[in-house]
Amino acid sequence: MTGGRRALAAGVLLVLAGLGASTNARGASLAGLAKEQGNGSRFTMRSQGSTFDLNVGLVKVDPTASRAVIEVYAAAQLSDPLWQQFTLDVKGDRPAVESGYIQVGNKAPMTLPKQYLSGVGSLDVSLFLLSESDLRTGTTRDLKNVGQETITTPAGAVKCSHYRVEKAGQKLDVWVSDEARPVGLVRMQSTGKQKEENYDLELQELLSGVAPKIDPAKAGPLSEEMKRLLTKR
Repeated sequence: MTGGRRALAAGVLLVLAGLGASTNARGASLAGLAKEQGNGSRFTMRSQGSTFDLNVGLVKVDPTASRAVIEVYAAAQLSDPLWQQFTLDVKGDRPAVESGYIQVGNKAPMTLPKQYLSGVGSLDVSLFLLSESDLRTGTTRDLKNVGQETITTPAGAVKCSHYRVEKAGQKLDVWVSDEARPVGLVRMQSTGKQKEENYDLELQELLSGVAPKIDPAKAGPLSEEMKRLLTKR
């Protein structure tokens, strides 16, 4: 189950790294972002000797309410596929995670309490909630702007902005690009002391026609089993 837990953690981070570091997610651009509803990205994730797909889709955009909904799909060392859904409030200069849900297979979805939206292990997702001023200055808190790089992926050569955070013995590198819209993430690589801190995500292709799996209206409380799975160290 460790690989599955890491997939969950990475799902949160990649959603925020991609949308948070992209100025396309700002309030004035929500109308344009709405045109990309249903689009997304397919990634390959490598962790602890396993390789599996991780899909991220922009499943809903509400320009009036300044909300964007992202859904993450993973099938990693679990008996059933797993979905996560997050609503981002993007009306201000710095986006915020407003709510989250999780669903395993065809079971009823569960609501993620706020403490499960803040991060995992030593990494806090607020590190990736970048404002435009953060992007201009190049460094914010523990997150550093390494520079512009062109990296080659199965989806092609992509010009990226490279960000890095090092904390509690873990180093996380994130490459984002407007060319990989609407998610924005191209690659994410983590190395650390703990075996579950070592993983790599890479963009494989851009997706279209992505529809939401989770219906928040049917969500119940988070189960004790899932709480243990998602518990921060």
